[in-house]
Amino acid sequence: MGYSAFSEEAAIAGITMRRVGGWLVDALLQGLILGALHLVLWLAGFITFGLGWFLAGGLWVVPIVYVFAFVVSPAQATPGQAALGLRVVRDDDLGRPTPAQALVYALGFALTWAAGAIWLIAAFFTRRSRCLHDIVAGVAVLREEAVPVDDVTLQAGWAVR
Repeated sequence: MGYSAFSEEAAIAGITMRRVGGWLVDALLQGLILGALHLVLWLAGFITFGLGWFLAGGLWVVPIVYVFAFVVSPAQATPGQAALGLRVVRDDDLGRPTPAQALVYALGFALTWAAGAIWLIAAFFTRRSRCLHDIVAGVAVLREEAVPVDDVTLQAGWAVR
């Protein structure tokens, strides 16, 4: 299939602003999840004489698991990305990202934010508006309606539109 099967311009038109909007939706959802988990662990800390408070130190993993789980899913996008009509695909053939690629993507995204998020500016200067974590993971974030779905994908039941 590859990039020759569709219009690359249509796949990346307005992609950067869509990614920002998707991130805002995801940030809100992750904030709700983290808030609920924090409250549960805080309350559990009283019941377990501090064990819940100790476990709260591991909440930094939640955003990584969130991104990984949704990118590796059949939707190929976090809820925020899906709401803005985006999909994460392998850069070479537009297929679903492998679990390893999804993990590298999630870890790279978390590291980008931990390093000050200035690295996200790479999307303005790279081909197909890819961020550094996209490049390292070997994926691209494209507009869902512009990515072709082949017959094999449809037969396997992975097409989510």
